[in-house]
Amino acid sequence: MKIKKLTLSDSERRELTTGFRTGESHCFRMRCRAILLKAEGLSAPQVGAQTEMTAQTVGRWVKRFESQGIQGLYTRPGQGRKAIKSDRQ
Repeated sequence: MKIKKLTLSDSERRELTTGFRTGESHCFRMRCRAILLKAEGLSAPQVGAQTEMTAQTVGRWVKRFESQGIQGLYTRPGQGRKAIKSDRQ
């Protein structure tokens, strides 16, 4: 199996490292970590084992990062579980 090598610029690596360390959501931090691990040359299954993602999910986040940059790693508005209670309750 051929491992796709992801090349990061110094600024991208700094942004991802900062996102991994100080990101607001756990999901965003794991996505940043997945990209950093792929840039180190790990395979998607190896990255998935460390970030609790499937290899297919790792591949999707890598593609999204390549097309949209670090902004693509954030959860889009309207995605995810809706709130059970409103702020007024």
